[in-house]
Amino acid sequence: MSALSSTAALPLIATLSIAAPGPGIPRDLAARFGDLYDRWREQRRRDELEIVDDLELTSWDGLNSELFELQSLIMGFQARTVGDLVLQARTCALVNNDLWTDAATVESADAGTRAQRRILESVAALAGAELLPGVATIALT
Repeated sequence: MSALSSTAALPLIATLSIAAPGPGIPRDLAARFGDLYDRWREQRRRDELEIVDDLELTSWDGLNSELFELQSLIMGFQARTVGDLVLQARTCALVNNDLWTDAATVESADAGTRAQRRILESVAALAGAELLPGVATIALT
């Protein structure tokens, strides 16, 4: 076999190993996200009721730090199931929650941001899931 023909075979070998399905997103990350989401919703509820016991906003700082770390981990995996896609969509939506929950942000969103919101909503809808369960959202106009 010539050096050229053995080199030409390398991309085919690499492509096969890359295409092999992996396990998807580990369930422990999904569970961690579920726990974080519950705490995030509770903090929003407390803010809406003006239960202010955290004047320094350390609760939000901690939640956001945890969310950003979790988003990095979750998005680092290739989605292998519809559930994986929904988890990734929910994670991205939560990181950018103002695009669903803040009227000024929704109103001022540019075409690219609106398109990103719509694709996340489409993934959830296709799966028959809510993107931000239990959270009142503002429709795009």
